[in-house]
Amino acid sequence: MRRFWLKKENKIWDLSSAAFDNSKSFMGDPQGLGVNAKIESFEVERVVFIEKIRLESSEISGRLYFKDYAQFTAFAEFIGYIETSEPLRLYYSTSEQKPDYNSNDEWYKLVLIKELKKSEIDVKTGVLICDIKFAAASRWKKDKVITLELSPFGQPLVYPYIYPYYYGGQNNIAVVIDNSGNLPTHCIVRVEAETDTPLFRIIQNDKVIEQAKYNVYIRQGSFMLIDSDPSRQEASLYTGENREDIYYLGERDYTYSNFITIPSGESMFLFTARNSQFGKVTLSYSLQRELV
Repeated sequence: MRRFWLKKENKIWDLSSAAFDNSKSFMGDPQGLGVNAKIESFEVERVVFIEKIRLESSEISGRLYFKDYAQFTAFAEFIGYIETSEPLRLYYSTSEQKPDYNSNDEWYKLVLIKELKKSEIDVKTGVLICDIKFAAASRWKKDKVITLELSPFGQPLVYPYIYPYYYGGQNNIAVVIDNSGNLPTHCIVRVEAETDTPLFRIIQNDKVIEQAKYNVYIRQGSFMLIDSDPSRQEASLYTGENREDIYYLGERDYTYSNFITIPSGESMFLFTARNSQFGKVTLSYSLQRELV
């Protein structure tokens, strides 16, 4: 059974219910769940050569069924103003089991409301039927968060988190990541520990494919945040209310890359630093797919 729901901050609007109570309605006739590719090619003597294949931004549409005008108004208040660049999360599930609408282990797309039509009450069904179009602002995503703890004793550490392979010691700690999405993905690394010269590495097939190093000392009560998402790219050291841009102050090691991405498939994230004390490293990322 197809199930849809919208999430705005911590609020949920169920789009798979015919009960029409509270924040529940029904979306029928969904379109645009697949992909659309633009193929650029040329022909020479009846032979076709492919130059580029590019996936175009998708548009998801459907028909929303509301109990009455009052419920439509409640939905309009839920989505907020149409003229906003802050996207909603449109979740989609084909599981036979009813999903946990507050779970992070579900696929979603960031969407903006492109069109919402308001019609009249249908005389046959007695419900209000409205066409809606969502403009997709992302691929299908599923969020993951892994927290690793630093130890000053150099003893091996094993953590029963998302994936079963964790390794740690005095000045380095690692986790094996199974990126089951079919696309590379950006990540956020937050280091909350008293440590010096943090180094991040991504290792795949026994080779270092990406690494980033920052010549900073993270003091107690401070934290470093590295975000490789192109829309937010940030490399900062936070101390209380103060934010220090690591890149523009020339504290980045230019023999390394600035930001790291997680490749598709299995890889290892390795954190290394000097003089590590108790603290934690949090790795946040999203699996990404074209189709779910």
